[in-house]
Amino acid sequence: MLGIPNGLEEYQERFVANLRRLIGASYFRNPPHLRILDSGCDTSGRQLRRITELTRGEVVGINKAPGFPDAEAAATAGGRVILLPMDGTALDFPDSSFDLVVSANVMEHVSDPATYLRECCRVLKPGGIAYIETSPVWTSARGHHIHEDMVADNCPAESAYRNDGSVIPDWGHLSLSKEQMGTALRSRLRPETVDYIVHYLYETRDLNHTGWRAMRGAFDGAFPFVKITTWEAEGADSNTAPAAGADDYQVAGFAAVARKRRPQGLYHEISRRLIWRLRRAGV
Repeated sequence: MLGIPNGLEEYQERFVANLRRLIGASYFRNPPHLRILDSGCDTSGRQLRRITELTRGEVVGINKAPGFPDAEAAATAGGRVILLPMDGTALDFPDSSFDLVVSANVMEHVSDPATYLRECCRVLKPGGIAYIETSPVWTSARGHHIHEDMVADNCPAESAYRNDGSVIPDWGHLSLSKEQMGTALRSRLRPETVDYIVHYLYETRDLNHTGWRAMRGAFDGAFPFVKITTWEAEGADSNTAPAAGADDYQVAGFAAVARKRRPQGLYHEISRRLIWRLRRAGV
């Protein structure tokens, strides 16, 4: 559609590409008509619009951000997307509503990751899949989440901030008090930038401060089948970690594929195979 912006951030492009590979890998019986929920979706609607390219089924995007959804997001997402103001830890959908639940860089902000994942599982159809990517994890070297674009947006006069461990020390958000962090930053940054960072880290509730071990346990508690790929922060000196080598401090981000259990029993298995064969035959 002319005039609709479609550019995505690099992490969003990667996320959509990973979704495309997941759907194309025949994990689903009827991939052209998947019903997809994006839990904590991009509020601009751009990522949702790209997700509609992956299915002819319905796509639903939810977010609890104030003012969501607005007319611009609805126009950008397109007519095949339903946008709803909703909290991912209390989904207002019946059980077994979706084939695929997706989430991109949301879980570090969710107040209760375990409940969030249980809700993702609940609304999946039996055998359905959740695909979730998140970075950074709070206990990683740069789990403070103070990205350079955040500083540029909130402190436009600041030019010295870098999210590479040279300004906020790696793991400093775990080891420094509010006062110590302020002191460490004042020699490097403008006063308003220091105030912004200290407020975000120690006074807001935007981050859940959940470590990797607890995050991994939340997946195991919600889903019977989980495969997780993790990565570390680039350039971080592991020797400065609170416990060098421990997973809690090395995992900076992850991508998880989690499947909901199918109903068990001989009758269900026979029915499942029969339905599958009929579909393959075009019936």
